[in-house]
Amino acid sequence: MQTERKDLLQSYFFSILGGLIGAASLNLFIIPLGLFSGNFIGIAQMIDALLREGMRLSIPGSFNLSGLILFLINIPLMVIAFREISRTFFFKSVLTVLFQSAAMLVIPIPSSPLIEDMLTSSIIGGLILGLGAGLTLRSGGSGGGTDILGVYLIKKFPHVSVGRISMVVSAFVFGYCLIRYDLNVVVYSIIFTAVSAITLDRAHYQNIKSSAIIFTRNPEVGNTILQELHRGATCWNGYGAYTHEPTYIFMTVVSKFETARIKKIVRDLDPHSFTVFIDHLDVSGNFIRKL
Repeated sequence: MQTERKDLLQSYFFSILGGLIGAASLNLFIIPLGLFSGNFIGIAQMIDALLREGMRLSIPGSFNLSGLILFLINIPLMVIAFREISRTFFFKSVLTVLFQSAAMLVIPIPSSPLIEDMLTSSIIGGLILGLGAGLTLRSGGSGGGTDILGVYLIKKFPHVSVGRISMVVSAFVFGYCLIRYDLNVVVYSIIFTAVSAITLDRAHYQNIKSSAIIFTRNPEVGNTILQELHRGATCWNGYGAYTHEPTYIFMTVVSKFETARIKKIVRDLDPHSFTVFIDHLDVSGNFIRKL
């Protein structure tokens, strides 16, 4: 029990830390150059720019209003996370977005870029942001925005991916940049977003495949995996070498992000089951990468 509590607190800590790292990346490397992120942060930046330029609000340049805007536009998504996903995911996401938004408000934006070269700054900023986002997702939370939409839509429509949602949002943000700003802003914003996405892809558990070999006496385990995770499984009939009692052996391949759900499914159906996980598989064929 104490170990589980320690692991839970540790996951909350790293989820928040990921949000803080992302905020630092934006305020220190990207915003001083006038670049945009291709996700919900980019939408918050767009609204911030419209308030500053369109409505001519006198907001200090060192104050990143998009942090507050980001929190506000995430409120409806937090409601979805609370009602449709899970309470733990909801609380971690709220804390991450809250700390990230607060950090974006508090961390002062330098009057001049820390790194003058736009390409170098875009790459370094993308690496740091992707690392922070990956840390948050690996901890079982999210930075809001497309992360929540992706997890929610995957539960409803298994073939939907966060990548597609992110592409739509990014196209909207970069289209705005193309109309309002210089082409260089669009190009380097795309480079920054691409580097952060690649870094996130390498850091996120969802892209690490695992095989689960489940030994159970409950034949419903296979059907439940199919219905709740939309993953296939292969079943064998076996018996215990010591007890000689019959058992069912299920094997399935899932993403690392789904291993916790597999454990819960099996534990609920058969508390006396035995499961073996083998990580870092090279999978070819009909395996759906959902996130």
